[in-house]
Amino acid sequence: MLTAAFLIAAGAINAPLAQAQGKKSPVDVNSADVKTLETLPGIGPVLAQRIIEGRPYKTLADLGKTKGISQAKLDAIKDDVTFGSATTLAKETAAKSTTTAAESKARQQTTPATAQQTGPKKDQAAPLTSTGRASGSLNPGQKININKATAGELDRLPGIGPAKAQAIIDYRNQNGAFKTTEDIQKVKGIKAGTFSQVKDFIKVTD
Repeated sequence: MLTAAFLIAAGAINAPLAQAQGKKSPVDVNSADVKTLETLPGIGPVLAQRIIEGRPYKTLADLGKTKGISQAKLDAIKDDVTFGSATTLAKETAAKSTTTAAESKARQQTTPATAQQTGPKKDQAAPLTSTGRASGSLNPGQKININKATAGELDRLPGIGPAKAQAIIDYRNQNGAFKTTEDIQKVKGIKAGTFSQVKDFIKVTD
């Protein structure tokens, strides 16, 4: 009887310890990478990427505004997430936005005449127009792989500005790789007119 009582008492003590040891640390949605976010219940690679793009978050309600995260998913992850770095990330985002705006303004003030005076070098960026867009930055026959290109590379395409470049990347992340160059017309804001401008400068495979 003494042995049985001892075993019962030991089990009562060890159970909470086992539960505490098995509990995972909460994930900070404002600083975690894609792989870490994928460990949350119901969060796959697409949703993880959308969470990163929508940072920073201050509350669970903010996180719920992310496309694809339903109330059921919020209920499943609410005890596994924190928002400890929201203030810091908000400041960093504001600082980056200010820097980007200043750089964009500086580019817009550069004229083709100025670029020609300095003489183009092999590794220099292409001359900029008065609108700040690259002019003649793609050589004849040069094509950009729209399944791998960055926003900056896509912005070099004729008729594609920063907004459409980001839309191409968003579509690619949500729907997978483009199978044909014509598929780029499925991206919001890109119609037949834009496609006719870029069709000779894009490809879907290397």
